[in-house]
Amino acid sequence: MQYQAYKAMLVACVVAGVTGCGGSDGVEVIDNLPGQGQHTPHTDIEQGVWPPQPLGMSDVEPLPASARESAQSGVINAARGKVMNNPSIRQVLGDDYIEFDGSMGDSKGNITASFLFFSYTNNNTVEVNLSRSGDVSSTTYAASQYQPTEHAVEVERAISLAETALVAQGFETTGLTGTAMLAFPRSSADTDSGQQFYGSRVMYVTFGPGNGELPIYSALANLSNNTVSEEGLIQ
Repeated sequence: MQYQAYKAMLVACVVAGVTGCGGSDGVEVIDNLPGQGQHTPHTDIEQGVWPPQPLGMSDVEPLPASARESAQSGVINAARGKVMNNPSIRQVLGDDYIEFDGSMGDSKGNITASFLFFSYTNNNTVEVNLSRSGDVSSTTYAASQYQPTEHAVEVERAISLAETALVAQGFETTGLTGTAMLAFPRSSADTDSGQQFYGSRVMYVTFGPGNGELPIYSALANLSNNTVSEEGLIQ
């Protein structure tokens, strides 16, 4: 019961835009939520304590690590819901995107949670922050400026695209293991101009027997437009 009440309080703070988690004296009673009854006053970030801790409770024992992680996950999920319902964020992300990371903000800072995305629609890396006041803000980086490392979902998608292209060219991939990683520009024109990344989301895919043996085939899979190039035998 203690853990469930604690988790519910954390999530309620985020859903309410974190406006009920502060106050000039560091303690404030949150308005009742439907079916929740009266909430216990809690500590505040101004007291140097985050996540909030209930006040005036006896026989309180520290939460185990697994319970703390679950409580933090609840906060992040609530923050994600608020972020994804923001019209400006939806516009920045477009219709096709992937989320890489969701994390709690620093206990001494003004950020409740941060999220990292890549927009295939706009070829941008997008960092989104939810402040403790409930404000949502974003910072956008062109794909050629910055991209996060490959996501496990992207690896599977890139391998599937590349394998389809190789088989269509008459190459045999049965029994071979596919791997994929974020690709980087190889031409001197790109590197000389300071471009560290491709202008879209490109994965370098290889197929081989595995077990430390050299791969046989390679390809470049562009996840932004679902195309494959340079597929074939590794030279």
